[in-house]
Amino acid sequence: MCEMSEIDNQKLPQPTNSATTQAPQLLINKRIAELQQAKQEFYEDNQLSTPKIQRVPYFLRQNAEMAKYYSPKMISFGPIHHKDKNLEQGERFKLLWTSMYIEEYRKQTNQLITDQVAQILLSVVENNIGALKKLFTEDAIGTKTSDENLAWMLFVDGCSLLHFMENIDKQHPQPLNLKLDQMMLIWRDILLLENQLPRKLLELLKREDVNLEYLMANLHSMGDVKRSFKNEPESVHILDFARSLLRTKCKKNEVDLEKSTSNSHSIGDDKGSQKSGDNKPKPIHILDYARYFVTATPNVANGKNSNNQEDVDECKQMGPPQKGQIWLTYKNIRDLKAAGIQVKASKKHAWVWSNVSFTSKLYFYGELRLPKFVFDNVSPYFFRNLIAYEMCPDFRNNLECCSFVCFMDSLIDSGEDVKELRLSGVIQNLLGSDQELAQIFMDIGRDLPTKVFNNTWSSDAVAYSKRYIEVKGQIEKHYSNKWRTGFVIAINTHFSNTWSVIAFLAAVVALALTCLQTWFTVYPK
Repeated sequence: MCEMSEIDNQKLPQPTNSATTQAPQLLINKRIAELQQAKQEFYEDNQLSTPKIQRVPYFLRQNAEMAKYYSPKMISFGPIHHKDKNLEQGERFKLLWTSMYIEEYRKQTNQLITDQVAQILLSVVENNIGALKKLFTEDAIGTKTSDENLAWMLFVDGCSLLHFMENIDKQHPQPLNLKLDQMMLIWRDILLLENQLPRKLLELLKREDVNLEYLMANLHSMGDVKRSFKNEPESVHILDFARSLLRTKCKKNEVDLEKSTSNSHSIGDDKGSQKSGDNKPKPIHILDYARYFVTATPNVANGKNSNNQEDVDECKQMGPPQKGQIWLTYKNIRDLKAAGIQVKASKKHAWVWSNVSFTSKLYFYGELRLPKFVFDNVSPYFFRNLIAYEMCPDFRNNLECCSFVCFMDSLIDSGEDVKELRLSGVIQNLLGSDQELAQIFMDIGRDLPTKVFNNTWSSDAVAYSKRYIEVKGQIEKHYSNKWRTGFVIAINTHFSNTWSVIAFLAAVVALALTCLQTWFTVYPK
């Protein structure tokens, strides 16, 4: 009995001190409050329909070799790299361009005093600093930056960037007081994700008569738009006109989008910043414009430029590839060439990344159409920052750039594949070697999120996954046909050069003459 009573006493709860019970309860309440705060911050961040200016995702910066492509080398815009001591020369250029921009602003608006113009523009930024801060992430601005210092920094950066966008010209860098090499380095830095300024800031500081899309197009073309656009009708859409400069010929019947303008000097609802009243997307910053430039799919039949969502809907209607076509047996461009598949540049809208197609011709041969590219020293920065932009957690997109780079990575294994693309007119390689360009594709494609499904299964959340898988399925169907590949391999093996063809024809003629001689010998009459 004594033993049983001791056991029961051990099971009974022992009296505790009130102080010891309050400590765990306070900890629990603190953790619950953290959950509520996280939920509230999430909903507040999602009130904006556009992504904030932010740093490159950390996992992309972990590789030191890749991190160098995300940091500016000459100039900074925005708060992220503002205090970098290596960019002090760029700070002096920004002050110079700001003073030049204010002087030009005074002339165009018929103001009498330059200082008065500067005070007006600075006060506009200061009056909207609360709304502008919401367009940056907290770690991008930092906790030690005061509103006064932030307003002055954004004022200088915004004015200097507008001046640079309006006066950039690769033929005449003198108006910016730059050498050509300096202008190229600054142009490259402006495209970086961590160097972006929000569209709203530029709208606050621009003149009433200035079209922001025009300035973005002029920056993207390095002055070609400014030199050529004055000869074109105002009805031509700037985005399509910029593309037409790359095609060296502007087909006026293919473009019929009016220029969109925005003269607002106050910040309203951010949900209207992406699209204007005519449902045409407005880029939220310069990198966003560059992304739209290469991913938006023009609809020539209607004479209009379809937005990304319409293109996504078109891709969703595509049926999934057949099971027998999912397992790919080809590896690169050389495999396709050996199977009789020729690679050529797309004919229409050749600079749009989604413009990929495959057709079988004459049963034994195929034709793969790919968009054109010019690869130079800026291209590695451009590609990586586009991908980093798409991988930002608050940017709702369909991974158009990631999908395309993943598709190209599936075709390129070595410099020989790049050589084939270069000889076919798809790629113009201005880098050191074809192997260097191939290595860039392999490095970029190593950590792409689309690497999981672009080869095996499609997703409605990714714009071009079905399109690329469909093209891959068509290629595989052609490539895996033994009759086709056997015939082409035999042709390539035995008739690889002109002398082989001549020797074959000579042998055929000799055989035919021998047969005729034998016939007339047997049957002389």
